[in-house]
Amino acid sequence: MSAAPAAVEELAEGYQESLAERTGRGPLPVEEALRYATQVATCLRDLHMQGLIYGAVSSQLILLGPSGASLRSSGSLAQLGAPQHDVADFGRALGEMLRSVEGPAILHIELGQLAIRCQLEAPDMQQVLITLRLLGLQARMAAPAGRRPVLVRRADAAGRPALKETVLQWASMARHCKPLASLVAFALTGK
Repeated sequence: MSAAPAAVEELAEGYQESLAERTGRGPLPVEEALRYATQVATCLRDLHMQGLIYGAVSSQLILLGPSGASLRSSGSLAQLGAPQHDVADFGRALGEMLRSVEGPAILHIELGQLAIRCQLEAPDMQQVLITLRLLGLQARMAAPAGRRPVLVRRADAAGRPALKETVLQWASMARHCKPLASLVAFALTGK
């Protein structure tokens, strides 16, 4: 039990403002919002895997800094309770964040659907994390050509990128979370 609270406190050191303060200052680029959401979802998933819950996820308790986002040590970490409450609270915080997000409409819609799904269905945090990572991939693919990362670094015998293997991995993830099928299609075709 001591590992999870220490990780939350350790990550919180050096953070400068809360998510609520940041969104109050002005628009938040979608790539930045996805990065913050993914980091918080990862922290929650790790807590849940240890049998702990955070207990009060909110935009005031999500801290932001140069290295990203973390959860403020609230002192309410517990082994009692349901992780579904953390997921629903995360969905509400994600919905609050969306009010100030700028970016492609499709990403805004997909993030909004994820926020609602978290609040209503409270899926496992690993499923939420997969969705966020695929949305991050979609955001990178939608970026101007000069800013797109190289997605596949391995090559086949002819020197071509090993895209087939990557596509199969994406398809496998989308099969477990059906709403992501459109994201896989977008990543493959750009449409």
